[in-house]
Amino acid sequence: MYKKRISKIIAPLLLLPLAFAAAGCSADRKQACDGGKPVSDPQEAVRLLLEAAETTDHDKACSVIMGKLDEEVMNTQLAALKNDMDSAEVTSSNFTMIEFERGGPAHFYHVYADQPDKSVDLTFMDVGKGSRIVFGYDY
Repeated sequence: MYKKRISKIIAPLLLLPLAFAAAGCSADRKQACDGGKPVSDPQEAVRLLLEAAETTDHDKACSVIMGKLDEEVMNTQLAALKNDMDSAEVTSSNFTMIEFERGGPAHFYHVYADQPDKSVDLTFMDVGKGSRIVFGYDY
């Protein structure tokens, strides 16, 4: 009787961490624009976002950013990013990025071509075992 009682108490306790892990993964994906996994390589995420700005590809942008954006906001923000890229002479194939600040889960990057003083600044947020680019209103 004592063993049955202990097993009824221990079994739910053993399952509790699994439930929290599953909920955590679900919460991470809810923060993503496309509901996908966090991005593990920041450089690849930047390349994809820059390509998305060059081609106005919503799906590509959505694969690396946080939060869902309506079509009008996405178009406006991709156009603003493309304008900043043109000003800094940055393309998806010629960029260098350097982390210039970190605060908690946020990572701040300068993305530039040849001149670090002419850069596009992007912010990443840690999400689960990866990160996503903060992009949206005033990207």
